[in-house]
Amino acid sequence: MNQYDLMRVQQEIDMLTIKRRELRKKLKSIEAREHYLSEPKQFAYSGAKQFRADLAANLNESMMPVNIGGIDEVMWPYYFQAQIDFGTDPLCARNIIEETFFQVDEEACFLMMGISREHNTDADGLSATWKAPLVVEIEDRQSTRKFNAGPIPLQSFGENSLISVWPTPMLILNSAIMDVKVYGIPASASPQQLTGNGEIQFSFFGYRTRIQNAQKILSMVYGGQ
Repeated sequence: MNQYDLMRVQQEIDMLTIKRRELRKKLKSIEAREHYLSEPKQFAYSGAKQFRADLAANLNESMMPVNIGGIDEVMWPYYFQAQIDFGTDPLCARNIIEETFFQVDEEACFLMMGISREHNTDADGLSATWKAPLVVEIEDRQSTRKFNAGPIPLQSFGENSLISVWPTPMLILNSAIMDVKVYGIPASASPQQLTGNGEIQFSFFGYRTRIQNAQKILSMVYGGQ
């Protein structure tokens, strides 16, 4: 096993250790809440501020809404995923392009805050795309609005739980379709042989919110400026 493989193994061990600690912390929280809720309790609604405090005392963190108010002001954490597959041991060249998309459903719009990537590996633990010279473009299909001024190198995005946060939250309206395109940029026009699994999964993190108009949600994002 070479030094690169050892580094990859150590990274995986570190990530699993962190996840194990997080799971233990969540387990303790759930057990404590189960004990607290063993005898169902009722609480009276006494305004949005007190309602939020009551929810915080009874709900798991992942179920806690961000805002308490009118139905068009409530926000909750959410994410969409999109997968690209270049196949096994793919060739990488300027004209080799793979595309996918995700669609925001009609229920609520999506305020995109960040993105991360995950690379699948083959039986030998090899990913063909992890260090490959690939770039990414993200575009709103309806408006043809591009979410980046130019192609973004794949490795610029955080990996797994290391989410890359956008400098400015991006509002994607209900039912919008977001196209994700990945293609190669090798130094020469000749294809570059890659070894391993060619699958990449993108995760787009943010908040869902029901809004009557875009201006209202934008005032929430920018603090009314």
